[in-house]
Amino acid sequence: MCLVAIIVVSSLVIYANSILNPEGSREAWQRDIPIFATALSTDDNKVFTMDISGNVNCYDQQTGASLWNGSRVGGYFAKGLAVGEGRVYGGFRYASVGCLDEATGQFEWNHMYTAGANQAPDSLIFEEGRLFAVSVGPAAGVASLNASTGQILWQTPYRFDIFGNISDSKTWWVAGYPLGGDPFEGNMVYALGGNESSANIFKLKTDDGSILWRSNLTSFAGIPSVLTTYKGQVVVESGTQILSLNQSSGEYLWHNDLGSSIYHPAVNNDLLLFGASDGYFYGLNLSNGIIEWRTSVDSQNLMSTVNNGNITLTSYPVQIQNNRVYWSFGVTQQLGTSSENKHDRYVGVVCSLDLSSGKLLWNKQLEDSGVFFGFSAGLVVYKDTVNLNENNALWVFGTFNGDVARNQRFDHYILAPVLSGNMMFVASDLQLTAYT
Repeated sequence: MCLVAIIVVSSLVIYANSILNPEGSREAWQRDIPIFATALSTDDNKVFTMDISGNVNCYDQQTGASLWNGSRVGGYFAKGLAVGEGRVYGGFRYASVGCLDEATGQFEWNHMYTAGANQAPDSLIFEEGRLFAVSVGPAAGVASLNASTGQILWQTPYRFDIFGNISDSKTWWVAGYPLGGDPFEGNMVYALGGNESSANIFKLKTDDGSILWRSNLTSFAGIPSVLTTYKGQVVVESGTQILSLNQSSGEYLWHNDLGSSIYHPAVNNDLLLFGASDGYFYGLNLSNGIIEWRTSVDSQNLMSTVNNGNITLTSYPVQIQNNRVYWSFGVTQQLGTSSENKHDRYVGVVCSLDLSSGKLLWNKQLEDSGVFFGFSAGLVVYKDTVNLNENNALWVFGTFNGDVARNQRFDHYILAPVLSGNMMFVASDLQLTAYT
């Protein structure tokens, strides 16, 4: 009986480890977090978490040892976490940004600005000695600060909306990260302003915000998003269309109207890769705007379900590894109508395609049920696994055939996984976990 018990217990330990650790990786370390993390970032062999109160913790990336913790960037309702050139930046309510010394956590400065209508910035972008605080939605704006001193260099009165909300449906909205690409070009930056009936793209100087040129996009539906700069072009997504502008003058070069909403474009060499609401995944040639290939990935017609009321569509960032493309999307249907009845249902699709031909290599459906918080969504490819978090669950799929290697539900939420070097970091509930 004792021998049997030992064998059973050993088998359970092996089974538990295979479930709790992603396939092809192992848990390197795990640390308790004092308060639920709302942001996660890495830099220079360090890992940083920030909570809603603006408290920042710093850990050694390799060992998990606490380097410093509890340093505060400023006030409450903190958002955004950026690290660069020896400093850590965090945003908080009343349109404010705070700065800490990266090595010690010592407070250096915090400043308020007027762009963003007193809300916390949705994101902070560090770029060559400049810190850009970006707010989206109805009270949108951008403030440019000196990253060393916090001095405000300039602020825009323009409206920004880089999430691409769609207005011709019922009660659903598109959730996810801002579209990929780099809006910076040396000491210039591309900015978006206006509204759906009169949208504009501006080319600004990062030093003072002065306008070099402005192109009106009134003939294109939806609020535009800058995707990338490419061989003298500025490539922009607007509603159902991809358009190209001359980088020097802002003049139109080409455009392609797909007739379907576009989700999460990503650039790979000469191709723009993205999913669309027609259920296809596209590879578009950036030189001329011509579609090189398209592949049906929505075998369950999930895209069509967004016409129902009370549904949220989540689109994930496109990932590329070893000549393969990975993408996912899903819908959350709110079955409960009260705070006591929040038994929602999430149905999603994860797919892999050949990068050069667009051939569908595998396509998997997933379904989850329970109480969803929708805190953040992310998808990363790491050590032969596709790691996807939706609401308060983490799914891990094998890159070769899409088989599920792990599925774990957390009590509250999980932040989008972050890669740094040969390690992956996951912040969930009150824990920070590192995988190698």
